[in-house]
Amino acid sequence: MTQPVQDHTRTARIDPHLTLGEVALTVRNLERTTQFYTQVLGLVLLASDPARAVLGTPDGHPLVSLRHDPNAFNAPENATGLYHLAIAFPTRPDLARWLRHAAGLGLQLGQSDHLTHEAFYFDDPEGNGIEIYVDWPQAQWPFKDGKFTADAAVRKAIDIQDLLGTLSATDAGWMGAPIGTRMGHVHLKMSDAAATRRFFEAVLGFDIGFDQMGAVFAGAGGYHHHVGNNAWHSRGGPRPHRGALGLRHYVIELSSQAEGDAVLTRLKNAGVPVRETSAGSVTSDPSGNQVLLRAAPSTAESALAALDTATTA
Repeated sequence: MTQPVQDHTRTARIDPHLTLGEVALTVRNLERTTQFYTQVLGLVLLASDPARAVLGTPDGHPLVSLRHDPNAFNAPENATGLYHLAIAFPTRPDLARWLRHAAGLGLQLGQSDHLTHEAFYFDDPEGNGIEIYVDWPQAQWPFKDGKFTADAAVRKAIDIQDLLGTLSATDAGWMGAPIGTRMGHVHLKMSDAAATRRFFEAVLGFDIGFDQMGAVFAGAGGYHHHVGNNAWHSRGGPRPHRGALGLRHYVIELSSQAEGDAVLTRLKNAGVPVRETSAGSVTSDPSGNQVLLRAAPSTAESALAALDTATTA
């Protein structure tokens, strides 16, 4: 495992109460992709116009925003960008209901029990990776002193019968993504693991729980990871292009203006460019993946605004 950076870089930690807001995507077919996220994932259409759509939970928290660009092109296979967005349900029965729903749609799924969480994998119609998961109780995660143990490399098959067994015979079934559904983490494609670790640990102030096998996982407040990165297909690859399909930006929601100011100060002290917009502060990691920082919860209005103001460089 890569050794941590020197202790003086770890004096300031990012907000342990942070949450993730929406993941913003550029798509060619807005209507079809919007329909996918409402029908397959059960998200609610919170706001839309002919060029944009924001989808989220029934209580109004954005999770996915879409910007229409009929001329968007496929990025090179080795480009950085989105590996998958990861939506977390509140409980195992929620995941079981969704699994029955997905089976009824004939959705082809990958799956894995990561010991921290049970996850299913698939793509949206435009090729964006999606993970749907539920966390195991934190007490049983393969963690020690804030780091993944050797068991973290172990993957098991999900016990599907055990998962479905959380539902009673009279369960009402899938009714859409429930309140409490959240963007659990975002997993990115990076070009340089060492530079990525320095950015997330020494500048933003995340804890690095895993740095092995071409992957770097960054988390806050003891969570297994809020931002994953891997270089499995993108080591040394090109940065995202403004006109490409896929990730535009993802959002980190900080719990106060003071927390936001502290992160911005660290970015500026490290010489990392930051652009202020009406929707929040925008910066990029060393692989060119854009992150928008907000010192307040996301809203449908802020998510719509970000689609036009936080565009990919």
